[in-house]
Order: sequence, then C-alpha cells, then structure tokens
Amino acid sequence: MGYSNTDESKACNDLKRASEQINQKWTLYLFFCVMTVTLASFQFGYNISVMNSPTDILKKFISEESFLFQDMNKSSEGNSSKYTESTVENIWTLINSLFVVGGMIGAFMSKYILDTLGRKGGILFHYIFSLSGSVLVAVSFYSSFPNLLIISRFLFGVQGGMSCSLIPTYLSEISPASLRGQTGVAHQLCLTIGILVAQILGFKEILGNQYLWHILLAMPLVPAVAGSLSLTFLFPETPKALLLTNSDPIAARKALQLLRKRVNVDLDMDEIQKEAKNSNQSQSVVSFGKLLTSAKLRWSLITSLVLQIAQQLCGINAVFFYSESIFRNSGIEDDYIQYAVLSTGVVNFITTVICVMIIDRLGRKPLLVFPMSVIIINFILLTTFLQFQSPDEVEIPFLNIILENGKIFSYLSIVCVIIFIICFAIGLGPIPFVYVTECFRQDARGAALAVCMFTNWVANLFLTLFFPSLALILKNYVFLIFAAIVLISVVVIIVKVPETKGRSVDEVIRKLNKEKYEYDNNEQLMMSYAKA
Repeated sequence: MGYSNTDESKACNDLKRASEQINQKWTLYLFFCVMTVTLASFQFGYNISVMNSPTDILKKFISEESFLFQDMNKSSEGNSSKYTESTVENIWTLINSLFVVGGMIGAFMSKYILDTLGRKGGILFHYIFSLSGSVLVAVSFYSSFPNLLIISRFLFGVQGGMSCSLIPTYLSEISPASLRGQTGVAHQLCLTIGILVAQILGFKEILGNQYLWHILLAMPLVPAVAGSLSLTFLFPETPKALLLTNSDPIAARKALQLLRKRVNVDLDMDEIQKEAKNSNQSQSVVSFGKLLTSAKLRWSLITSLVLQIAQQLCGINAVFFYSESIFRNSGIEDDYIQYAVLSTGVVNFITTVICVMIIDRLGRKPLLVFPMSVIIINFILLTTFLQFQSPDEVEIPFLNIILENGKIFSYLSIVCVIIFIICFAIGLGPIPFVYVTECFRQDARGAALAVCMFTNWVANLFLTLFFPSLALILKNYVFLIFAAIVLISVVVIIVKVPETKGRSVDEVIRKLNKEKYEYDNNEQLMMSYAKA
C-alpha cells in the first residue's frame, strides 16, 4: 500500500516544519538585537546602584550649594546657605524616593506607550528620560544647582519603570519559543551588569570623588545614545507588533527572516496568526479595567503580582543594606569595604549568567521553588549568626558553649549573604519578568506588564520609606519577616504557578484556570469547564 503524492507532500512539509521548530537557535542578528535593546536594562541597573558610592559627596554638595529650600532649617553656624544634618537627610530621602516614584509613573505609562508607539517606538521614546536626566546632572554640577539633581533622579526613575515593561515585551516578541527564557533573562543580566559597572566606576580612585561624580551620574548618556541609534537604523519592530497591531504581514515576515536567518518562516507566521485569532488582537486591546475583571486572566494576574511583590519583599534590599556592616564586623578595613561590596555584584552577575544557560533546560518553576526554599533557611541562619557576632566572648544558649569571640559568626554571615545573592539571581531576580510575558496574550500583555511593574515599584517605595524604621525596631530579626514573605510566596508558586517552559500562552492560561477554552464563529473566547 503506497503513499499518494499529496500524502508525501504533506509529510515533507510536516518534517520541514518540525525541523524548523527544532532548529530555533541563536542567530548573530538576534544576539545583537537583544544586546542593543537591553542597553536600556543596563541603564536601569546602573541608576539603581550609582548613588551608593558618592553618597557623602552628594550630601555635601546639597548642603553647601544654593538650594530650593534655602530659607528652611538653615544651620545657625557658619555659612547661611548650609543646612542642618536632618534637613540634608530628608532631602536625600526625597531624592531616593523620587527615583522610585518616577519608576511607578513610568511603569504605569508603559501600557499607553506600547499601545500608541509600539515596541520599538516606545523604547526609543523612553530614552528621552535618560538623555534629559544625564544633561541635568551635568548642568547641576557646573551651575552648583542641586535642584536639577533631584529632577534627574526622577527622570532616571521614569526610564527604569518603562524599561521593566518595554524591554521584556520586545524580547519576548522577537525570540522563538525555545529561547524565550534566555532572552527574557537577558533583561535581568544586563541590569546586573549595570549595577556592577556602577560599583566599579564609583570607586574613589575612578569617578566616585568630588571632582568627577557628575560624570559618574551622567554616564547613562552613553548607552542611551548608542541604543537609540542602533535600534533606529539596524533593528526592526517586533514581528508580532508588525503583524497583529500594524497589520503588515510583509514587514513581519521580513523581520522574522532577519531574526531567524532563514527564508522560510511560515511556522513562525502561523504561530503569530494563531495568537491573533485567539486574542482577537486585530479588534481590541485589553484595558486595565478588563484586565482586572477578566475571569480567564485572574490567575495569570494574581500569580504574576505575587512574583513581583516577592521579588521586592524577599529581602534583597535588606541584605545589601546590612552587607557593609557585616563586612566591617568581620574585620575588613574601611578602605577595602568597597571591594567587598563589589564582590556581591560579581556574584550576582555570574549567577545571572548561569541562569541564562539553564533556564530553558530546567524550566522556570524549579528555579523559583528550590532557591526560595534555600532563602527561607538561609534567613533563619543569618538572623542567628547576626545575633551572635561579636568581638567579645560569646555564650551560645542551650548548647552551653562559650567562644572566645564571635567573629566566626561574622564570617558565617558573609556566607549567608553570598548564598542569598546566588539564590535571588537565579530565581526571583530574573524569572518574574519572564513569567509575566509568558502568561498573557498579545492583547493583554501591555496592560498586564504595566500593572505588574507598577506593583513592583509600589513595593519598592514601601521598602524605601519604611525599611530603615523597621530595621531600627526589629534589628537583626527583620530577616524573619522576609523569610515569612518568601514562605508564603513559595506556597503560592507550588500550588498555582505552572511551568511555562516550551508552552504557548494559551496552554499556560488553560493550566492556570484548569479550564478548556473554545472559540465561536466570531472568534470570541468562550469558556467551558473541562469534564472531570
């Protein structure tokens, strides 16, 4: 019994498509496209860390130069333009808070930017805030006008808030399904590189001094210009946006051919058109109201929000807050503290690189559950070690053990800090950004990312405002609160968060809702419960 020509042709086409799907690997063009886009992520990470090293220098700049509030709380001694120490601290808190407020506004605006300007246009637009902030820093230094420094931090915050939505969206829409995890983690990887570069350039011997701090803070100008020019002239809008939003299949096919480095991209086009049919993208975009009230998107949103909140409230800021004192208590001299802090950035970077390599092999869920479980135990141990660290004789209760000094607990605390950074960088650091792009369709992705990133920044603002007071009240026991938050998050992840590796958005949504979806003749999504 032989095969007909039709059967043979169909078999050849199926084999060809299967081969295409298997061979969806990195191309040079895709790599440079990802690197170009994630220059925005680099700027965000850089701006997170850059203010740490020159803190004292900037506070002095604020107190000694003319200022917006020059008639308030002036010191009764010396120059009338100087402020009291408490006023300078309040202004410094304002500067840090405005960065977070800018991030919240940028995150909220990102949906409208995506819907009106598209993915590529949105990224190019958001570079305006980096460019403006960098210019204001330079003007602030040369004009001795600290007011502009405050405004620049707000603008940098807006850029960071937008980048958290714009970049993961762009990356998810240019990458094949087999590389979604790696391209998604690229956002977090370049963010950690930005943090690391800021730590290095912030050394007093390089740019972190009273003569060059303005260059340090204005450095985002360089990647902003490079990213803008490269993206404008070398790389396209995402294929999904071209096909679904712009209704331009020719441009979408051309973009796919460039990104995949092959002529036949029929399979990729079919997948995008299937998503267009399922999401009804050509007719409507999901608003914030629809997103918050949609039954079929409820668990996608809840689980995404849990991951975003867990990322901020897992204790990452607390660890970095305490790291300097932990290093100092272990006997590291003040002149070398900056190098010890740099080591945490190096560990963060190396672990994120490892995450890029394994996320599409092990999946998302294992990289969340296991590291977070370690974090819980780690925080309990860290609390214990911090409680006993002392240069004097230490008695350990219940065990009736007396140590000549408790410096060993300082060393163990450093180990706990390193372990936490490894666990965070491999799980809660990158995966929340990846997950939210994998459980929402094209029509809801913009609104979902805006809500999730806004929530992330609200949690960040909460920590910025209240963590110092919380740490003052609870002292070393503050880590137990973070352990409890991580524990609750792990339970939610185990029970409700599905594995998204290698699954389409529809498969993830069905898994979340434990329901089966069908489509009527009008291509409207109808819901019917799966039979037990």
